[in-house]
Amino acid sequence: MSNESDFDDLYGNKYYSVPDLHGETPHFRIGKIVPAELKEKDGSTKRRYLLYFEGVEKALVLNKTNAQKLAAAYGKDYSKWIGMEVELYAEMTGLGKEGVRVRPLKPTPASDLNDAINF
Repeated sequence: MSNESDFDDLYGNKYYSVPDLHGETPHFRIGKIVPAELKEKDGSTKRRYLLYFEGVEKALVLNKTNAQKLAAAYGKDYSKWIGMEVELYAEMTGLGKEGVRVRPLKPTPASDLNDAINF
């Protein structure tokens, strides 16, 4: 483990963030989604979805952009997102800082892979 990743593990964010990507674009399967009330910097709270991936300890707080991407790909019923695969990547946000973005990956039907070829 590098000193940078060791530092991020010790002092990093409670939730999944850009340093957790380690410069990669990992693919994860959505394990569960939990609605939560999260505190804002001004002391108010905002309702957000926490997205948990299979085999990953930290949850990703879904911002509006990422939630809309998932809803466009899989529908607005977030329970249908469970089991779907996504790719995570870093991108500059409208706030001028890097954020984690979600790219929904369309599932490939298993039957398409096993269909016999008729000649």
